[in-house]
Amino acid sequence: DADTCSCRMAASASPLPATLPPAERYNPSLVPTLEAHVRAQCDHTVAYDVDANLALLKLYQLNPHLCDVLITGKVLALALMQLPATDYLLATYLVPERVSEGELLAPLREVANLLESCTFRQVWAALEPIRSTLLDAVPGFDAALREYMLTTMQITYQAIPEAHLRASLGLSAEEVAALLAARGWTLEGGVVKVTLNQDNQAKPHKVDDRGLLRREQMSKILSSIGASQ
Repeated sequence: DADTCSCRMAASASPLPATLPPAERYNPSLVPTLEAHVRAQCDHTVAYDVDANLALLKLYQLNPHLCDVLITGKVLALALMQLPATDYLLATYLVPERVSEGELLAPLREVANLLESCTFRQVWAALEPIRSTLLDAVPGFDAALREYMLTTMQITYQAIPEAHLRASLGLSAEEVAALLAARGWTLEGGVVKVTLNQDNQAKPHKVDDRGLLRREQMSKILSSIGASQ
């Protein structure tokens, strides 16, 4: 069916060119090469490549019969690992709704929404349905999401209840302790103290006086009014 992504066996492919010529970006013959490139990114044998991944999704969009749902899921997972960059959002524009609502991809969309709303504690349960089918093939996915969570907390809070932090990160007390040590955060009486930075401190209100009259200007105005009476 041309309207349904079909899962296909991995094809061998030549190395991806450093730059895809504009005339070649929409050539369906590139699909096996781009798919192999996605697998290499998941294996960390090549660097993350958002342009190549978006080119693949566009080819899937133009050639639905070539679409591989699992590869699409890997592209979306890799993009989600780049938060707060907008790679995931860009990728979703190229994935048809009928595909994104499927059993494999719907949990990723739910997780993206949870991350956007900072509902971190619900993320880990939402990922469970695709652990073995998708995420096991994307090493570092959990660590990337936790890094995003910690960065978000770092610019928002000065103190976080340790129990809340553990639930948000989906980690044990020992694992959280190791992360705190690495970031220079401290634990005091069940509360995690976040290192102060320019984002998590209150900033003094600066009055904009550009539209106010200075004292000497007001004096001149009053003198002028008095002289005219």
